[in-house]
Amino acid sequence: MKTRQRPVRRDWQDEFAPEEVREILRRAAELQQEMDADEPRVPRTALEAGAQAAGISLKALQRAIDEFRARRRPQRRWSWGKVLGVVVAALVAAPVVLFTLGVVGFTFSVVMTVFAAVGLALLVAAVALVLAMPFAGIGLLVGLLAAVKHWFKPGQD
Repeated sequence: MKTRQRPVRRDWQDEFAPEEVREILRRAAELQQEMDADEPRVPRTALEAGAQAAGISLKALQRAIDEFRARRRPQRRWSWGKVLGVVVAALVAAPVVLFTLGVVGFTFSVVMTVFAAVGLALLVAAVALVLAMPFAGIGLLVGLLAAVKHWFKPGQD
């Protein structure tokens, strides 16, 4: 099956401002560089000659080369100051975290102890009411269930 080549699409704008031209050519050069990754490298003398032919001073070319290398150079993520800061912060925060966990654990144990005692007492009272007075016990359980259902009803406070 033959594939037909599509005609070149024309945009609504056939003229470009100088800034647009610079941006388009810069991006085209980047894409060309990516496609030509296997091409031989250009020596510095040839780059200087090309810059002089284009009217670019050697000082401006050197500055552009330095900026280019600075952008390509990988940035160190960690320095000794950052590592030391993290260690000191961990040493200061560790006792605070341990104390907080101790307080939370103690509070949780007290709450659970009280809840277990009160919960057991309520269970015993409910069973006694159900056995002693069926209507009152069932009424109490229905009231509790209605209250719990109201708590979980969406959209109402």
